[in-house]
Amino acid sequence: MNIKKLNTKSYNKNGFLLFNDLINNNDIRKIKKRLNFLSQSQKDGRGLSEPGLKKSLIHSLHNDNFLKKLLEEKVWFQNISKKLLNCNEIFTWNAKSNLKSRWHGSVEYYHQDWIYWKGLGFKSSNMINCMIFVDGHAHENGGLWVFPGSHKKMLKHQKFLNINSLQKYLIPGKTLDKINKKKRAIPIECKAGSCLFFHSKLVHGSAHNISAKNRIILLYDISSKKNFKTAKKEKVQSFNREKRKKFELKELRSRINKL
Repeated sequence: MNIKKLNTKSYNKNGFLLFNDLINNNDIRKIKKRLNFLSQSQKDGRGLSEPGLKKSLIHSLHNDNFLKKLLEEKVWFQNISKKLLNCNEIFTWNAKSNLKSRWHGSVEYYHQDWIYWKGLGFKSSNMINCMIFVDGHAHENGGLWVFPGSHKKMLKHQKFLNINSLQKYLIPGKTLDKINKKKRAIPIECKAGSCLFFHSKLVHGSAHNISAKNRIILLYDISSKKNFKTAKKEKVQSFNREKRKKFELKELRSRINKL
């Protein structure tokens, strides 16, 4: 890839860039094989399954040497990330795979990732995600939707419990109505092997997958190495799980008391 031709103006305006055909079919097959192995070898845990699905999420992929060589160490991954973050050295501090399987894969409400990351000690929200599409990706199979240009402002979020009783965040409907009037959300539609790089404050979400097609993605969280050094390592490792557990327990007790 010619890094000089990277459309940073579009990224700065819209908060994302989509690249088609970055990963060949042979490597996609290798990724699927590796994910299948990891889905069986990783222990089950809270938040890793969904109704009808034994495994819906594979975590800690930034620690997997096989995928690191196949993806993170590639020139395109490094160069695009450095250019978008305007830095000389990047750090991939987290990675996972969402297995939004056919018929059962669940919703991801509209949010900005910075709502989860800002409490980890990072000094700057100038951080990105790299979403790698392992399957063909469209609204039909629960694909991603984004609000172009929504990364320029941090919005208020609301806490809620998801299908696994995990505390998550969503942007309230009234707020989404306002930003939708300025610029409507658009679906990300592309072939397997494509990659989407997007800002930590880009508003995004996806629907349930009630189609006959799987929708597997990899998601890498990336910052400059300088920015990562400002983060509190113990919080990065725990993702503030203890803090979120307090809300979960309070909400669950409230629901039980209503029975």
